[in-house]
Amino acid sequence: MQLVLNRSVVRGLSVFSLVACGLLAMASNAAFAQKSKEGEERYDPVVKTLATKDGVNLKATYYQSNRGKDAPVVVLLHQADGNRQIWQGGEGFAPRLQNEGYAVLTIDLRGHGESKGDGAGGGGQGGKKSRPLRKQDYIAIIDFDMEAVNKFLFDEHQAEHLNMNKTAYIGPDMGATVVAYAAVRDWSKLRYEDAPVDSGMQTPRGENVRALVLISPQQNIQGFGMAAPMKFLGAPIRNIAFLVCVAERDSHDKGQAKKTFDQVSSYPKSDERMYFKEYPGNARGTDLLGKRKLEDNISTFLSKHLKEPQIPWTDRRPADDRK
Repeated sequence: MQLVLNRSVVRGLSVFSLVACGLLAMASNAAFAQKSKEGEERYDPVVKTLATKDGVNLKATYYQSNRGKDAPVVVLLHQADGNRQIWQGGEGFAPRLQNEGYAVLTIDLRGHGESKGDGAGGGGQGGKKSRPLRKQDYIAIIDFDMEAVNKFLFDEHQAEHLNMNKTAYIGPDMGATVVAYAAVRDWSKLRYEDAPVDSGMQTPRGENVRALVLISPQQNIQGFGMAAPMKFLGAPIRNIAFLVCVAERDSHDKGQAKKTFDQVSSYPKSDERMYFKEYPGNARGTDLLGKRKLEDNISTFLSKHLKEPQIPWTDRRPADDRK
């Protein structure tokens, strides 16, 4: 079944509805601490609690950029049975991205890491594994967890701590499915009716995601297929950049990743914003981290397709709220 693209139809739809159709408060005033690679001072990471609309408290770590409202944003997800710690630490990718000028948010999705939930997921308290994620868990993660992330980014954007108009999602394994559907949700939000439709001046509710990194993406997880979101997101009108990464010696993962890439790169001139990268070994998802080449490729990709494009900070409130 095909993803419904008519914006009047997607108003108010949950991710479950999209599938059926075919598819935090401002940061603490942490003192400047360490030096970035350019010798500039940077903010210490701060642990945040993001409350979802269905009552789950998510733990996240926020790496505020020293570039204020010029800072592009990177959201780092984990894989099944994982948690946000994989990106953190002194040599982690999150502080590296912060050093490079990005505002970075790592997140423990519900049932993972330090986030509270009903036991779904993994990587939970004391390292005890929980039950596998079910379809309703994915629906809740996309509808509620990722919207809590957006609410936090909106608050930081309005405080001029970052520019959410330049947002990238990075998702490994099951996280790739989450970020794909979350990006569809982001781009399916109707704009505020605060200017004539044909003026191009209506304030967007979404349209924030400009780049996606999919690490070891799978074609179908609990009924969440990748074909429809890839076709929707890959359309030239959205100009979203993609980096698909996979281990070269895992034939299953490589086949899944290549199919995902083929689905998103079927449009003309897709090679200008879409890339497929293979890495030695047979590791999956964030297990590919640590050899630096993956991180280097992601850094180069983000610099070209997120940092360099001239997308200015804009007030994201509807016009009437600015008076």
